[in-house]
Amino acid sequence: MATSFISPTLVAGESNIIVRKSKKTTVNALTLIVVSIICAVAITMLPESANQYISVALGLLAGTLLIVGILKLSFGRKTYIYKPTNSKLEGRVFFCTAGKGQESIAAIKAKKWAQLGNLISQNETGVKLEFVTSKDRQFARCQVLTFIPYNFEPLSDVIVLSADDIEQLLTVTNTKI
Repeated sequence: MATSFISPTLVAGESNIIVRKSKKTTVNALTLIVVSIICAVAITMLPESANQYISVALGLLAGTLLIVGILKLSFGRKTYIYKPTNSKLEGRVFFCTAGKGQESIAAIKAKKWAQLGNLISQNETGVKLEFVTSKDRQFARCQVLTFIPYNFEPLSDVIVLSADDIEQLLTVTNTKI
């Protein structure tokens, strides 16, 4: 089971990583704000003979769109960028066979990708592998974590991977980035 996710631990302390608002989120938020302004202007342009419910509905719509747009702009998705190549980071989470955390770490360090592939589980377990890579494969990190009640705690340090390592890991996990 793979989910898209970028762990702050994997990019912590890396000076070549910048965080910015997602372009899609920014465009959506600005569109909502512009539509809310158009609705507000439309209220002022309504003839006096118009039904008052139309102006109330437009006012509610304008207010709602404005609030949602501002919230999206303030709290929307973030994009992580690898500065040297201006490449977007993508992350994935995989679960490993329960109780096989040390074996997973050993397989990654020894670059035994087939062995690691056998340890990847289709079910959520108490051991997970998080990795992040730039789209151009110039930046890659991974970490194995284990579930200790109420939280996943690191089982390994952050492991730096090469471009070849990431290609092998993506192949073993049947993941496209």
